[in-house]
Amino acid sequence: MDIIESIKKQHLELSKSEQKVSSYIIKHPDNIETFTITKLANEAKTSTSAVLRFCQSLGFQGYKEFRFEILNYLHNRRQKANPNDLINNYLTDYAKVINQMQQIDHKQIDYLIDCLMNDELNYLLGIYYSSFPAKELYYGLSDLGKPSLYSNDYINSAHITRTMKNSSTLVLFSVSGNKQDFSNFLPDLTNDMPPHSFLITLNPKAELSKIFSETIILPGSVFSNRSVTDGQSIPILFVEMLLNLIHEKI
Repeated sequence: MDIIESIKKQHLELSKSEQKVSSYIIKHPDNIETFTITKLANEAKTSTSAVLRFCQSLGFQGYKEFRFEILNYLHNRRQKANPNDLINNYLTDYAKVINQMQQIDHKQIDYLIDCLMNDELNYLLGIYYSSFPAKELYYGLSDLGKPSLYSNDYINSAHITRTMKNSSTLVLFSVSGNKQDFSNFLPDLTNDMPPHSFLITLNPKAELSKIFSETIILPGSVFSNRSVTDGQSIPILFVEMLLNLIHEKI
């Protein structure tokens, strides 16, 4: 019996908080490859202590030992798969996501472009992997003669957003749209968001959408969840489309 089958078998015997962890892992075992215990707790909507109890309920000393067993499971599963099938499936799924880009609300895109091209500074934020599309938008706008400010961590973001005016444009890239870190590091901004604020996310249920005036949901959330990295190819593709559209308007 592999680790996932074992989790399924013991699911009903776990506490409610542990079942949240169990349910998430059963649906997204590949994510554990890159997750810390804190990341898993956040994604499962529970606590790190619940994750630790879950691991111990399965007979492991802690999360590190449990994660090692998951890595073995993933490695064995991939060895059994046909490499050519994996490549074809990945590229086919990626092509489907790209085609879904056409479904993004064109009015939202036009509004974002108008705001980015106004006479005020743009504030472009993205943390960790999400810094890639934010940085590309920053460089692209600079090349087009549009000054902007860019930050790839919350501490620096807290400093630069203090200069933000009510007429400025704020763009945050976040695949998950998780509210916790944003609220912790930018409490003033959370309570006083500029009217031209945009959240770019892959999560249709992003918590941050309640704070931002505009939320643009990109396709590919399921595709991204299956990746061993925090995929940013879709947001970057969206940025490249934006920059080309802006170039046409200049």
